[in-house]
Amino acid sequence: LFDPAVRDRFDLIGMDPRGVGLSTPVRCDPDLWNERPSLFPADADGFAALQASTEDIWQSCLDLTGPLLEHLDTVSAAKDMEQVRLALGDDPLSYLGLSYGTQLGATYAQLYPEQIRVMALDGALDHGQRGLAMLNDESLAHEGELTRFAVWCTEEPTCALHGEDVLARYDALVNAADAEPIPAPQCEASGGCSAEVTGDDIRLGTQNLLLIKETVPTLGLPGWEALADAIIAAEQGDASAFARELALSDSSHLFAATAIACADWSTDLAAWDDLQAYETFGESIAPHTRGATQTWTILTGCLGWPFPVANPPGMWDITGTPPILIVNATHDPSTSYLWAQLMREQIDGSVLLTREGDGHTSFFLTGDSATRDAITHYLLTGETPPPNTVYDN
Repeated sequence: LFDPAVRDRFDLIGMDPRGVGLSTPVRCDPDLWNERPSLFPADADGFAALQASTEDIWQSCLDLTGPLLEHLDTVSAAKDMEQVRLALGDDPLSYLGLSYGTQLGATYAQLYPEQIRVMALDGALDHGQRGLAMLNDESLAHEGELTRFAVWCTEEPTCALHGEDVLARYDALVNAADAEPIPAPQCEASGGCSAEVTGDDIRLGTQNLLLIKETVPTLGLPGWEALADAIIAAEQGDASAFARELALSDSSHLFAATAIACADWSTDLAAWDDLQAYETFGESIAPHTRGATQTWTILTGCLGWPFPVANPPGMWDITGTPPILIVNATHDPSTSYLWAQLMREQIDGSVLLTREGDGHTSFFLTGDSATRDAITHYLLTGETPPPNTVYDN
């Protein structure tokens, strides 16, 4: 995944954030997690069921994890990262953060600006967003990328939906799955994902399949051609590609991801009327994906979070660092390009590098990429591109 020059220059160290993986993991009742009702309830009873379910889930997490559950916020993780830096010999930090890693990196820069050698933040996650604004930005990004995928299919002969009305077929598939869930036979055989797929699952799963346009085999990312194949397979009765991952007793990557989000973001959904308003908003700005985003999973998944938000949303005011490099694609389906612009405003002396193209993050792009090469050059030398540089995809 890394350029040979990076491997020659650096020891590559990945820190397990608290609660995740090989650190002390978050543990929850997987049965409760897997039985959670729809995140898009149709009425007040559905909202009450979702709220009761999430409350039960978080109580199980607290019972099984203990007091660590209250201390998973990104400020605490950034302080952990400083302890790792000190334990490794107190050299200044050379940091590459992707997606959530950009929030972690910027938080570290706020706390320890003088301890940074270089910091590249790829796929910017701005922590200054309220729930509705965050939903707006990510919904528009997801919807926009689905629309671009449809256009790509009309132009690209290798797309299995080439020449078709992609959005019409997509809407028909979602509506069919809403009326009657579609089987996921590969999941039924493996047990690792849900055996039936709803329209909600398709809309949420689409964002994952849009993340990377060109396949990255090393990361298991199949690219946009796989989304076209998945739509056709679901039409034919196999929606396995859109199925929701099921939790096991040791699925800390699922449990902790949501718990960390709940420690960092507040949800404004106190009642059915609130959620209904958000659903109406999502449908109005994103008629095909209807607000189905990671933001939506946070807003609904954090109902019943048993603690005050430890690290509530707020603007950074970062000064005293070397030039920090922020990178974003103009058409990222997950981290909106707007968030990169907002992050640039909050980090004094930072430089924004824009990739005119599709997909979430840029460092692991395959083939020729001026954007990836610029990040590598910066990590090696500390030299950024000129401010506001734009590279082709």
